[in-house]
Amino acid sequence: MAVNNNNNKLLLLTFAICRLIVTVGLTVLPELLDVGLEGRLSVDKWELEAASVDFGRLSRGAPTEVVHPATAEDVARVVKAAFESEFAVSARGHGHSINGQALIREKKGVVIEMGNGGSGVRVCEKGMYVDVWGGELWIEVLSATLEYGLAPMSWTDYLYLSVGGTLSNAGISGQTFNHGPQITNVFELDVVTGNSFNI
Repeated sequence: MAVNNNNNKLLLLTFAICRLIVTVGLTVLPELLDVGLEGRLSVDKWELEAASVDFGRLSRGAPTEVVHPATAEDVARVVKAAFESEFAVSARGHGHSINGQALIREKKGVVIEMGNGGSGVRVCEKGMYVDVWGGELWIEVLSATLEYGLAPMSWTDYLYLSVGGTLSNAGISGQTFNHGPQITNVFELDVVTGNSFNI
């Protein structure tokens, strides 16, 4: 009797999962299931909604997945898969971009959520530089460097923007006239392209 009852539960559970897939849809791009992410891939409705609007909520997108990378290699893997399989990919920091700059408007595409990844801010006091993930906020960079009596030469006037976001726009600020824009104070960047797996 117990075996029959377990079979009925399994059958009911299988039916419920199939019905959920039919109702909600299974939108995961198969290309991303095999790339070996250290981070995570999400199709949660609230995460897709958050990644489908930008600052001011004037533009809307329609990503099919949100990737939360743990490493730069995760970003490279997703971009490589997008390049090979021809789906759209966009990087999003903390949602401050405007006019759809970080949105997916294609039928299938992935938003790489840079705001929650990376390994934090690493300060090299002797070399007087920081190693930082593109999704880190400038306030986090400033706080970390002040612990060593250092500060970035040029930062944005609003410190709750991401490092990668401001660098993608050269990083013009009030200190630009004295120290140049942020981009001129960068020693090294890891650049991920679609046709190369090396970063």
